[in-house]
Amino acid sequence: MEKLPLTILCQQNGGCMGCCGHDYPSAEKINEAITLNTNEFHRANPQTKQEFLAFRNRTELYNLRFGVCRNLILLPSGRLGCPLHPFLHNGKDLREGHCDINYLCKTAKKFSVWKPEKQHAFLNFIKSKNLNNIEYSLQIDNDSLMNEFEIIFIET
Repeated sequence: MEKLPLTILCQQNGGCMGCCGHDYPSAEKINEAITLNTNEFHRANPQTKQEFLAFRNRTELYNLRFGVCRNLILLPSGRLGCPLHPFLHNGKDLREGHCDINYLCKTAKKFSVWKPEKQHAFLNFIKSKNLNNIEYSLQIDNDSLMNEFEIIFIET
């Protein structure tokens, strides 16, 4: 069985936004922040690199909205994401200099060293939870999904 790429965790359940802020007050406030961010993005309607950077720099670096980065939006695909991500800009990372692009949560760090069988089992465990993207993100960020999984997972 092949080892999975680390970013697979970021893509589960509609996208993880656990590293896109901190001190989240509630799921409702997170949703409100994402809606406001998305509306601001649509109003800005960036098309060029300079316009995306202007959107990025519209507020101070750590001016979070209800604990959420102001660049986190609902993408046209219906997934949570950052419109500055290199996947959307031919490999150019427009987040550089604005956020910690190398940040990995504890869950992602542990996942990266697990055997492929355990990685796949964890993804199946996540799927079985039927979480929405906010619930998933919060439980990845606070390590509760990983902690629960490690209690029940027995390596062979």
